[in-house]
Amino acid sequence: MIQDIAPWKLDNAFSDAVPSSADLVLDINCDGLLCTASSLSLPTVGEWHEHFPLSLASLIYAFRLFKEAPTKHGDCTTASCTHAEHATLHSQTDIPRLEEIRFFLVVRPREEAEGMTPDGMRRTTPSALRGAGGPLPFVAVTALHLFRWYASHRFCGRCGSALRPSPKERALVCTSCSEIFYPVIAPCVIVAVTDKDRLLLTRYARSNAVRLVLVAGFVEIGETAEQAAEREVMEETGLRIRNLRYAGSQPWGLSGTLAIGFFAELDGPDTIHLDTGELAEACWVNRTDIPPCPDDSSLTMSMIERFARGVE
Repeated sequence: MIQDIAPWKLDNAFSDAVPSSADLVLDINCDGLLCTASSLSLPTVGEWHEHFPLSLASLIYAFRLFKEAPTKHGDCTTASCTHAEHATLHSQTDIPRLEEIRFFLVVRPREEAEGMTPDGMRRTTPSALRGAGGPLPFVAVTALHLFRWYASHRFCGRCGSALRPSPKERALVCTSCSEIFYPVIAPCVIVAVTDKDRLLLTRYARSNAVRLVLVAGFVEIGETAEQAAEREVMEETGLRIRNLRYAGSQPWGLSGTLAIGFFAELDGPDTIHLDTGELAEACWVNRTDIPPCPDDSSLTMSMIERFARGVE
């Protein structure tokens, strides 16, 4: 899945760090993530400042990638890596052989809401990186989650005053009433409904939805993840389920969610009553007839693939 970035690990602990010229920049606007034009690599802080010397934007520490132990057979440590190695993070196989890479997110003021795309650079939507190798896809979608939170929380929802980043934790603090706002994460459930060798697959009613997926939906106030799974299946397909079994979880920055997956068995009649407001179709598919998954980046595709292999 997209968060499986071994040998790297994501450390999202808060830090009031000051960027160095060799750290990497996450610059996002409505057109996507800023990358070099020649390859899918992120600009360093030094390179970014060359293109945006008069920018009023802030560089806020986002997170870091690290390896737990020094590698062998020629892998270099942070101290011995060259500037060029530190400056490049590729989505394919050319990953810098480092022990730590720090990322800083660009947060622009209202009067500078959209960063330009300089010559020699390009914008890539984080969703377009889905399925690519290496850690860049996970870095991009996690940065998108943070970017949207900062962009939508400029003013206090209590008194309307400006918000400022806290120097103590990942939070925004009101400059007037001191109200504190933390990153917003929406829990959702993904349910693989099975009936012996059949799996329930659905397709969203959105015009651009082409993939067959599993039943999914957000957890509502006052309900457990298990209750949400039962409710979503009933609302969207009219089916009852039983024997819920935890399948895994996944941070999914594209929608700002934490997805919680379950396998479940059909409980009762298999006749589908489709909620056409949510779904364009829903059907039972035999295990041997499940189409190949386009990639293994999402929990949904991972669960479908597991059922197809009979290892759920």
